[in-house]
Amino acid sequence: MRHPWVILLDIDGTMLTVDRGFNRAMLRELLDEHSINYPDMENDAFSGRTDHDIFTSFLVNHDYDENLYHTFKSAYLSELENRLNETLVHRHKYVDDAINYFTDNNFVNGLLTGNYPEAAQLKLNAGKIDYDFSIGAFGEKDRDRNRLPMIAIDQVREQMGIEPDPSLFVIIGDTPRDILCAKHAGMRCISVTTGKYGRDELAKHDPDFIIDDLSEPEKWFAELTSG
Repeated sequence: MRHPWVILLDIDGTMLTVDRGFNRAMLRELLDEHSINYPDMENDAFSGRTDHDIFTSFLVNHDYDENLYHTFKSAYLSELENRLNETLVHRHKYVDDAINYFTDNNFVNGLLTGNYPEAAQLKLNAGKIDYDFSIGAFGEKDRDRNRLPMIAIDQVREQMGIEPDPSLFVIIGDTPRDILCAKHAGMRCISVTTGKYGRDELAKHDPDFIIDDLSEPEKWFAELTSG
């Protein structure tokens, strides 16, 4: 069969943004409840990192205890389910425009995100982003975001019975880490400035294309592929 374009969308900063104050305050509560000594959390940069990486880093003063990691992860997911709602999530404009375009034109739609799968779904639900993503590369099994594209490649191989061509995969994200992981895998990257990073900062990492929002996907995707 003909190899389709595979579109891998990031969540945080790309499709939606969760209130930073909410997230940090909840994490501080959980760290204190579990007597985890990590005083620098409020100053940590989370953008583009996997949940696995972030939560493991919290345990630097606890010998990276694996049991404590799993306990903390379970508590986080439980609290996120109980507390997260649509008032805490800013749904970015033109998400529907992009996803509908890639759905209607027979692309393979997927997610590539540092979130745990459960956290990803809770955020999408709160943002009222309800689509069937057939591929899901999540920040659960590996700390290194650069390994997430390999998960997407394996899923395409398994689901479609073809040998995946990384050059026909496009990662759409808002951070330099999205660009770096795309390059690491030989995939293309579209950077969007809806997160913390502006054009100048993203351009330093040489993405294939930079856009200011997800509007008019037929135009920027055509430019990407023609170039």
